[in-house]
Formats: sequence, structure tokens, C-alpha cells
Amino acid sequence: MPHSLQIVATNILYYHEADERAFFEWLDRMAFVEEYYGQVRDLFINFNRLPTDDDMAEIIGFCRRYGVDMAQLAKFETPENTAWLRNPDMVWCREIFGNAS
Repeated sequence: MPHSLQIVATNILYYHEADERAFFEWLDRMAFVEEYYGQVRDLFINFNRLPTDDDMAEIIGFCRRYGVDMAQLAKFETPENTAWLRNPDMVWCREIFGNAS
């Protein structure tokens, strides 16, 4: 059963070893990331809490930068963040919720 406070990064493409280092350094700096571990081509990223608005903005940027499937971020929608998260003028809206937002 998947961890509810988890996202999975699959088949991440690094363009240089410095890019791979930056990926993991960014993960290490995110206060809401509890741990991460890899299995085959998947990296499981566990959160230690529900993401705040600032956390969501950061994880959206991280996912967009490294091509992590953003649809899995939909489970972190709350009444407090729904207005900006589902803003159809923002590029991430379609990436998270598809066209039915």
C-alpha cells in the first residue's frame, strides 16, 4: 500500500553529474521531505507532513524541473490551497489535475 505522504520520481534524466547532485541536494534541503529511497528506476520520496502552500510551490518547481509526474500532487489539495492550485491560468494546473480542473 502506498504511503499517503509520498510521491514517486521515475526515470529521472540527469544531464550532468552536477545536475544529479543538485537534485539530491534540493531534496535534502526541503524541510517537509522525511526520507527518500530508490527501487530499480523509482525514487520514493516520503513527506513528514502535509505540504504547506510554500512547500507545494517548491515541490511543483522541483517536479517541473526534473519531470516528476505532477498528477500525484493532486492528493495534497486542501480547501486552503485549492484556489491557487486550480488556477487555470497557471501552467501547473493542467499538469496536476488534467483538463477537468
